[in-house]
Amino acid sequence: MKFAALNASVIAVLAPLAIASEKAPATPKVEVQEYQYGMQLDIDQVLQRTDNSRKSGVVPSVLVYRDSQGEVHAVRFMEWGGLSSQNG
Repeated sequence: MKFAALNASVIAVLAPLAIASEKAPATPKVEVQEYQYGMQLDIDQVLQRTDNSRKSGVVPSVLVYRDSQGEVHAVRFMEWGGLSSQNG
């Protein structure tokens, strides 16, 4: 019983340190382009993306990415949110 209490205490003390070290990578400020149908995107690595998993309907999203030349770009587009609009 004492071991479980000690273990829980250690986890409670160290948890904020673990969460603080999981920061998102810093991305430089870039001008956001509006996506146009048919636009060619050279995406080598996704750096950041809007989390719309808790929104419903069509919502704006921004994708920040690095192209094959190493340059950083951002594009805004519309997408369906992750929540269903149906009850149940």
